[in-house]
Amino acid sequence: MKKWKIFVLVIWLFFLLFPVIFGYSQSKNGLVFSGLFFNPIDGYSYFAKMQQGEAGAWAFDLPYSPVSNNDIYIFTLYELFGQISGISGLSIPFIYHFFRILFSILLFFSLQDLLSIFFKKEDLYYKGAFISLLFGGGLGWIYFLSGELPIDFWVAESFIFLSSFSNPHFVLSFLIMSILLTFIIRNQNGIKFAIIIFFLSVILTSISPFAAIMIGIIFGINIILQRELTKDKIINLAVFGIPAGTIGVYQYLAIRNDPVLSIWNLQNVTQTPSIINLLFSFSPFIIGVLILFLKLWKKKIVLDKSTYLLLSWIIFALFMAFIPFNLQRRFLVGIYLPIVIVFWNLLREYFSANQKKKIKLTIFALIGLVLPSNLLLFSGSVNAIKNHDPIFFINENIVEAIKWLESNAEEESVILAEEENGLIIPAFARFKVVYGHPFESINAEETRNLVSDFWMNKLSDKQSRNFIETNYVDFIFCEYANYINNCPAITQSLEIIYTADDVAIFQVEN
Repeated sequence: MKKWKIFVLVIWLFFLLFPVIFGYSQSKNGLVFSGLFFNPIDGYSYFAKMQQGEAGAWAFDLPYSPVSNNDIYIFTLYELFGQISGISGLSIPFIYHFFRILFSILLFFSLQDLLSIFFKKEDLYYKGAFISLLFGGGLGWIYFLSGELPIDFWVAESFIFLSSFSNPHFVLSFLIMSILLTFIIRNQNGIKFAIIIFFLSVILTSISPFAAIMIGIIFGINIILQRELTKDKIINLAVFGIPAGTIGVYQYLAIRNDPVLSIWNLQNVTQTPSIINLLFSFSPFIIGVLILFLKLWKKKIVLDKSTYLLLSWIIFALFMAFIPFNLQRRFLVGIYLPIVIVFWNLLREYFSANQKKKIKLTIFALIGLVLPSNLLLFSGSVNAIKNHDPIFFINENIVEAIKWLESNAEEESVILAEEENGLIIPAFARFKVVYGHPFESINAEETRNLVSDFWMNKLSDKQSRNFIETNYVDFIFCEYANYINNCPAITQSLEIIYTADDVAIFQVEN
């Protein structure tokens, strides 16, 4: 591997690894680093899913709901990670970050293979595309001034850096999409590739159904652009589409027909932000694609079919992202990949070879524009860790109480805790909670309000008992200030089974 690529890889891994290493180094003064440094709300839910796998389960059960759903095989990647954690004895956060980094490294090499199709030599355009894909965002750092959170600050599944920074399954989705896109453009055929496509389809659909939809559409568009329906193309489309369709239909029907998961699914709303937010967050590349395409079209410069294939991906994804639908934003998965490649490809076509000085200035300016968003995110995470922000750190007394309960209570016991601890408990032990997650707790808003009223002593004794009974509560987990009597009034009639360092656990007689 060339020296400049080694240098880029080292810098990239530094950005991906430093926050978690720094976080663990800051575990002191009664604070324990959670192992998360970006989007901890979802991160804790992934840890909770891994807890189920560590205990030997493959079927998913909502940990943030007191009611169990029917056995369903979704989130199997995290169940697998949990199984690996249980067998190896390595901690859940370690396994989580190990695979996040492993998939990121594999993606690093997969992107080089994909880019070699569009850029015949590793020139400035190749380097610009590669660096933009790995480190780039958009102009969200400017749009941030509007008061609305830019897409390139939080829609991790759309951006390679954010995906690699965030969690294992987003970066794995990018990895599989890049591999399959390479197969499609190169017209890779034969038994070996058919088998690989089949297994990649199974994995991709399991972790990101909308990514599988996008790749399936690309398979179809490629056949149209090539204007030939050969036996090999039909086989590749079939070995991708059959498992993707089967798994997708299974997941849809299983969730829709489950009384618990159907409510969870209705709450899982991921709407696309405003068009202006989208344009800023994917600019300068998305605007550049439009401008450059029109200029080249006027010059009657013919583009290759692979470029039109990626343009089709961009157009279809943007169209679907604004169709009225609860999960419309999911169609933006992976979209930064075609936008960046098409932009740099069109830019190369636009500039002539005798404009080298102008080319270099343009490339440096473009890269300079797309780095600040991710630099702000990185520095923000590091600064939050340095200041021991409670979104990333847990009080040691809470961790000790959870460990004690894990050793003295049955798995999947239902815990009633305050909202903050309700998010944490299932991530560190295989318990269920009444409320803890804004999307994965059933009837989230109503339940959250009731939990808040319970802890603020706004419920009467009868209402409290009814709330406990209807939610099948086994234990009440109370973090109190100074005096145990500051726990909700109803706890005074319950047995205290644990108390230490301003944490008490009460057993509910069922």
